[in-house]
Amino acid sequence: MANIATPEFLSELQSLYPAPAKYVDGDWFLAAGIAFSSSNCPEGIPYILRYALDDLDKLPDTSDEDRRLLVRKIRDGIFKSGLISGYPKTINALAALYEATPENLRDTEPLRDSARSKEEVAAAGQAYFDTTYGDTAAKVQLALRSYYPDLEHFTINLGYGYVYAFLEVTSAKETSFAMISALIPNDTPRQVEWHLTGAVRNGATVEEVRGIREIALKIAIKAGVPLKNEVPDI
Repeated sequence: MANIATPEFLSELQSLYPAPAKYVDGDWFLAAGIAFSSSNCPEGIPYILRYALDDLDKLPDTSDEDRRLLVRKIRDGIFKSGLISGYPKTINALAALYEATPENLRDTEPLRDSARSKEEVAAAGQAYFDTTYGDTAAKVQLALRSYYPDLEHFTINLGYGYVYAFLEVTSAKETSFAMISALIPNDTPRQVEWHLTGAVRNGATVEEVRGIREIALKIAIKAGVPLKNEVPDI
């Protein structure tokens, strides 16, 4: 497949997200990396990384910590998206990102604290789930439990607890962006609608959410993903 992550296309994607005060808070590159992964185009991710790092290096006083945070955001966002798009795609995407990442910006130890108790992890998961779903949280959780009790347990304790509620790299709203960016190429409008609203509950502006939606949709279309359903808006 021809490379679709051209500088012109990446510049267009960047323009869709409101310009932030700090470059590393401009979540276009987070959304783009995840949408390429979910669209099964991991070969585009190194181009996103290089484009974003080059942009960052044009700014005065850019440090290795800034560069490391940018890489970590893409990495953690792709990891979080795996619960939606599937881990084979996530593995391929993270492998492509790893090969393109300068050695001094690679992590060699887990970022999540493996010593946390199951109770702490579950509580964090429940809190993030409740915030994301707002006044529909109890209804959605009951539905998950009725569909399959193991699904509810997995969602709260592992999905939201271990994966999503880790907010030290990707924030609450950026985690919502990760979900949206993975869901759109997966053509699941019901869940897209949930998480567009959830992103606002998690601190995003409507303009930011619309930017993330548009980035993921443009990538899915450019990648040739067959979308049978209309993508909800907010």
